[in-house]
Amino acid sequence: MQKLEAVIFDMDGVLVDSEFVYRQGHAAYFASVGVAVSPEELNQLAGSSRKVERVLYEQWWERSLGERISGEEIERREDEYWDEHPISYHEIMNPGVPETLEELRSLGLRLAVASSSPLSHIEKVLAECGIDGYFEVVESGDELHQSKPNPEIYLLTLDKLGLSADVCCAVEDSDPGIQAARSAGLYTIAKREERFGFTQHGADAMVDEIPGVIGAVLGYGQ
Repeated sequence: MQKLEAVIFDMDGVLVDSEFVYRQGHAAYFASVGVAVSPEELNQLAGSSRKVERVLYEQWWERSLGERISGEEIERREDEYWDEHPISYHEIMNPGVPETLEELRSLGLRLAVASSSPLSHIEKVLAECGIDGYFEVVESGDELHQSKPNPEIYLLTLDKLGLSADVCCAVEDSDPGIQAARSAGLYTIAKREERFGFTQHGADAMVDEIPGVIGAVLGYGQ
């Protein structure tokens, strides 16, 4: 087994503890407009792309209000809610993220982000957290034809890094993300997440907190 050369991070739920905050916001927005959505349905949004979100939004909206409007329009209306209730991403950054990135870089590892979020959002989050300078490749949902669990995002990231899957690993939390990384041939480290019904089956290693990634990387192949 070859030595690892790069670590590819998912963003939401991994670098920042945003999925729980998003779920609370989604619940509050839909309740405010009279759209009934169960906690189990809201859990489907964790780790999903905006394309997937739009399909679900349309279904929920029509079911509750009997009105058929596009997911893009519902998304636009929800974005107005988020503008009035901004998130401080620096405050919800997972503990130990900057220190872990610094240590991985000191070990000679290259770093990348592979997130289904729009590029503008990824750049905003990374900059607000002060960690944007660590990543040489940032792959977003903007370029994707297929979202996670399809491996496309990881294959694109590997191509931009100019590396093969056997010298890279991924850090994920959601089941779709883990499946995408594994399907791309990546050694996959899961950050433990028990709030959204994820099984996290298929991950090669499990860590409770982000600093644990260092040990998982050093133990690769042993």
